[in-house]
Amino acid sequence: MNNFLPFFLLIPLLGLLMGFLGNNKQEKYIYWTSFISLMSNLTGLILLLILWRSSDHVSLFFKGPILYHAGETEFSINFFFDGYAFVYLLVSTLLTTLVAIFSRYYMHREKGYKRFFNNLLFFYIGLSTVVLAGNLETLFMGWEILGVTSFFLIGFYRERYLPVKNALKVVSLYRVADIALLMGIWISHHYFGHSINFVDFDSIGASSIHGNHHRFYEAIIPGLFLLAAMVKSGQVPFSFWLPRAMEGPTTSSAIFYGSLSVHIGVFLLIRTAPLWEDNIYFQALILLIGVATSITATLTARVQSSIKTQIAYSAIAQIGLMFIEVALGFYWLAMIHFASNAFLRCYQLLVSPSVLSYRIHDQFFNFTPPLPQKTASFFDKIKLSVYVLSVKEFNLDKIMYRFLWNPLKKIGNLFSFLDSKSTFFTALPLFFIGLYLVYHKSVLPNELLRFFPEVFAILGLVLILKSFVERKSSMASWCLILLNQLYLSLSIGLNEEFDFNQVHIYLSGILISGAMGIWVINRLSKAKEDTSLDQFHGHAFEYPRVAFLFAIACLGLAGFPITPTFLGEDLMLGHIHENQFPLLLLTVLNLILDGLVIFRIYSRLFLGHHNKGYHEVAYRSS
Repeated sequence: MNNFLPFFLLIPLLGLLMGFLGNNKQEKYIYWTSFISLMSNLTGLILLLILWRSSDHVSLFFKGPILYHAGETEFSINFFFDGYAFVYLLVSTLLTTLVAIFSRYYMHREKGYKRFFNNLLFFYIGLSTVVLAGNLETLFMGWEILGVTSFFLIGFYRERYLPVKNALKVVSLYRVADIALLMGIWISHHYFGHSINFVDFDSIGASSIHGNHHRFYEAIIPGLFLLAAMVKSGQVPFSFWLPRAMEGPTTSSAIFYGSLSVHIGVFLLIRTAPLWEDNIYFQALILLIGVATSITATLTARVQSSIKTQIAYSAIAQIGLMFIEVALGFYWLAMIHFASNAFLRCYQLLVSPSVLSYRIHDQFFNFTPPLPQKTASFFDKIKLSVYVLSVKEFNLDKIMYRFLWNPLKKIGNLFSFLDSKSTFFTALPLFFIGLYLVYHKSVLPNELLRFFPEVFAILGLVLILKSFVERKSSMASWCLILLNQLYLSLSIGLNEEFDFNQVHIYLSGILISGAMGIWVINRLSKAKEDTSLDQFHGHAFEYPRVAFLFAIACLGLAGFPITPTFLGEDLMLGHIHENQFPLLLLTVLNLILDGLVIFRIYSRLFLGHHNKGYHEVAYRSS
C-alpha cells in the first residue's frame, strides 16, 4: 500500500501535462482531462481506504527519491498517510471534483478556460503534496505550489486593476509565511541534527536533540510554524487578505479561500503538534489567537455589504475556533469541523451569485429603511464604535501597510541618489572581490573575515531595497535582484568552510533563470514595448508565450521547489550557525524581498490591461 501514495500526485500531474496540450477552444478535452484525473484519484482513495482498514489503520510511509544528501541532512520526497491525511485528502478530492464539474459550465467560453483548469489541477497537486508530505521539505514544496496558484487565480481577470493588485498583496503575505516555514525547517535541522520524517515525530525526544539553547529552540521552531499557519489561514492580524483573494472567479474562491487552502494552517499545526503540545504556554498562545480571530472576524462578517466578504470572514471565524480546538488537543474535532466548514463555505460561494440576485430583487420590492441609531448612552457609543471598526475590518490592512511595507519603501527611497549605472559599476567589482575571498580566505585574518558575511548580506539588502522601489526600468530592477542573489551566496560562502558545489547548485538556478528573464525583457524592448514599472502594461495579451516563459524564470529565481535555486537556498541556510542571528535576520529579509520584487516585476509587465486600443478595457474592480 505504501507504493500507492505517489500515484495521488502522478495522476493529476499527468492530467496537467495533457491539459497543456489543448487550446482554449477545446473545452471538452480540457474538462474531461481534469475530471478523469480527479475521479481517478477519488476512486483510488476509496480503494486505499478499503485496504487500509484491513490493515488496522497502520500509518503508511513511502520513501521517495533523494534530491540531495549533505552530512546528516537529507532532502528527499517522502509521503506519509494517516487518518488526518485521509480526511483532508478525501474532502479536497471530492470538493475539487465538484468544483471542476460546476466550472465546466460556469467558465464556458471564458478566455482563460484552459488557464483556469490547469491552475485548478496545479492547486490540487500542491494541496495533495502538503497533505501527503512525509517530511517538512516535501510539505514546503506543496506549500509553495499553493502560493503560486493563489497568485495566478486571484489575478485570473488580469485585465482588471484590483484583481492584479490584490494578487500582489496576497502573495506578499504568502512570502512571509513561506520564509517562516523555511526558517522553521532550517532551525529544526540545527535542533535535531538531521531531517525528521513525520512518521518519527511521535518518538522525538531529548535523546534526539542536537546543540545548545534547548528552551529557545523549543519556542522558536513551533513559533515559526505558527506564524506560517496564521498567515495561510488568515488569523489575526493577517485576516484582511482573505476577502481580497475573492477577486478571482467564484469557483476558485469556493475551492481556495472558502474550503481548502485557507484551512491548511490548521493541518500544519496538527502535523507539527508533537513539537509544541507539551508546552502549555504555546497552547495558550494558539488559543488566544483563535479567540481574537473568532471575535473580530464574526463582528466584521456581520456588517460587510459584499456577500463574498461576509463568507470569507465567516470562514475565518470558524478557523479561529479550529485553532482553539487544536490548542486544547481536540485534533479529530478540528478535522470534523474542517470538513463541515469546507463543504458549507464551498456551497455558499457557489450559490452566492444566485443568492445575491435574489436579495437585490427582494430588496427592490420589499425595502425596509434601517432604524436610526441611538447615541445617547455610553453603551450606544461603544456599540457604534465597534460597528465602525468592523466596517473598516479593524484597520488590519492599513496597520500592516504602515508598519511593514511602508517602512521598507522609505528605506529603499533613501538610496534613490544611486543611479543604475553607478550601482552596477560599484557592486560588480565588490562581488568579484568577495568571490576571490571565498576561495582564498587565508589572505585575510580571521578577526576581519568573520565580519564579512554580515557585510555582504547588508550590501545585498541595499540592492534588493533599491530594486523594491525601482520604477523606471524593469531591466535594472531584474539585474539588481540577480546581484542581490550573488551577494547572498557570498555572505554564506564566507561564513565557513564547506562544499562549494552547494553554492554552485544555487548559482546555476539563479544564472539560468536570470538569463531567461533578461532575454524576455530585452525581447519586449526590441518590440518597442514599454518595460517600465510605473504601471501595469498587460503584455500577456500580445505575448502569452513570452509571459509564460517569464513566469518560469520568476519561479526559478524565487526558489520554486525542485529548482536548483530552492535546493541551494535550503543547503546554504544550513551553514548559518545557531548564534548568528544578525546574519539569519539579514538573509530572511533578503529572501522575503526577493520574492516580492520578482512577482511585482511580472505583474507590472504582463498583467493589467494593454494600452493598445483594440484590447478591451476593464473597470478597476470585478
